[in-house]
Amino acid sequence: MSYPINYPTPQGANIQIFTSYMDVSNPETGFDWVKPQGASFVWFTLIGPGGNGDGTSGGGSGAITNFMCPAFLIPNILSINPGTPSNNATTVKYRLKTGATSYTLLSANHASGVSAAAAMTANAFTAMGFFQSVAGQAGGLGQNASSTTFLGGGGANASAQTSNYGYSTGPISTNRTGFFMLQPIIVGAGGMGTGNGGIGCGGGASSAIGGPGMVVIITW
Repeated sequence: MSYPINYPTPQGANIQIFTSYMDVSNPETGFDWVKPQGASFVWFTLIGPGGNGDGTSGGGSGAITNFMCPAFLIPNILSINPGTPSNNATTVKYRLKTGATSYTLLSANHASGVSAAAAMTANAFTAMGFFQSVAGQAGGLGQNASSTTFLGGGGANASAQTSNYGYSTGPISTNRTGFFMLQPIIVGAGGMGTGNGGIGCGGGASSAIGGPGMVVIITW
């Protein structure tokens, strides 16, 4: 199949990844993203923070928001906040040149304890391009792979944790820390028992901490 435009390749893309510290008492509160010169299109993936376990069930996973639009519709500077577990959502904001006023353009909600994070509602900004937002997965005692998101909720010690594509946190007889990876395929798993969650994933049931948020911005 041929295309009427020069189809972008990964080698020609500018990829920037923003995340926060797992330690919620000392998070990275924000970053500035500057639009690369000569950009044609911009892709955003936002991952909301996972929730903490409540002593009985694991924490839920954060929401995922994707958006793509022509670069000329994107402000030259954006404020990026990856979000911290059970505290605040992951956001992309436009801040006015003067004063402290800012506008949330994109967000990925954080999970609230064991409950799954809700998807973002479309707004005026998302009407300018391709938009998708998916709710997280609720936490529990044991977790199976989600059919709608690549992030997993947390579970209890000595319980099964099967994430997407056959990845697992390990043997069911021990507490396990969750994980998150971008290669060879994007996938994350919640923690088990006392284990904290991977990025966007729920913490283990024994009051473990959910994973922090993340923002990936790809420009070409």
